[in-house]
Amino acid sequence: MAENPKIEFFRIQLKPKSKKKEKTFRDFAIEELRGDAGINNDDAFKLCFNHFISKIQIGHSKNPKHKKTITIISDPKTNPYYSLKPTPNIKKNFISGVLNGGPYDKDAIVSNIADKADNAKLGRDKSILLPYYVFIYLPSDHSEGFVAIHSNSVEETVTHILKRYISSLFSGSGFFQARLSPYVPQSFQDEFKDGALIKNMSFSSTIIDRTTPSSKPINNILHEYDINIQITPKKSTISILDSSKLLNLINKMVFTKNDNEEVELKSFKKKRFTAKNQITNKEKVFEWNSKDHSFQPTIYLNGRVKLNDGTPDFNDLNKLCINLFEGEIISELRPDLNVSKFN
Repeated sequence: MAENPKIEFFRIQLKPKSKKKEKTFRDFAIEELRGDAGINNDDAFKLCFNHFISKIQIGHSKNPKHKKTITIISDPKTNPYYSLKPTPNIKKNFISGVLNGGPYDKDAIVSNIADKADNAKLGRDKSILLPYYVFIYLPSDHSEGFVAIHSNSVEETVTHILKRYISSLFSGSGFFQARLSPYVPQSFQDEFKDGALIKNMSFSSTIIDRTTPSSKPINNILHEYDINIQITPKKSTISILDSSKLLNLINKMVFTKNDNEEVELKSFKKKRFTAKNQITNKEKVFEWNSKDHSFQPTIYLNGRVKLNDGTPDFNDLNKLCINLFEGEIISELRPDLNVSKFN
């Protein structure tokens, strides 16, 4: 069961090795995917779609660091979401649908709940696959696209591997790996700010103590650990608009490790705060975007799409993303376009 499914957005920026001019996804199709020099935008997008889908359609894309894989299981008897597999909208240059992903290289056991004796070792070469929704915009006439990735929780996610897959996919002899950076549609950033106050701030990271062997057994065991620090302002009227100022103050605080080394909170990997809207009494989590140096809201799906035991209704989620794309995102990413042509 998903803990709290969410959707994350990332810009995709092509990075040509030549600095002479900006390169589009059509240029990428011509230079890296053997497209004809006179190829039209629709056919260039088809090449990019086939490039994206081919590897995960015939096999697995694995990430050894995170021990996760993405693929598309093509047997409808095994994969109930196969009819929702990623498909292209050629005219609008986007791909949307459900792929399969999950961990591998685990010492897991498969057991029948109704019969304990019916069990088997999963095997490290086997993966436990769940459905994940993706929406990818690859405009033939532009150098920047975007991707939306659904995840269920900190553990149930393929966000890291899919980002790496896309980054590597759009590289080649004339291109460095594409850069993916966090992006949040403006409406999600604005919808909560009026009347919202900061409830708490939290900082989390993995700490490694470089201590010498000790006569105390616990010191030898506890040399690497996850630390979570939550700070709750006593003054309950700090506006969400002052979040960056508050962060600058708290960043200077330190955590002292067992080896007496001090770690400033600004170096912690994850920074977030919870805000409460005084009008609606609703709470929302904002995460720090180190690229834009701003807090951005986590976009949870509960209340936006139907959930079935924590799993999104993927048809609902697809409608949500298409509506966001056509109604808002395209105009933010592509101010050069007359957006009315999508209506």
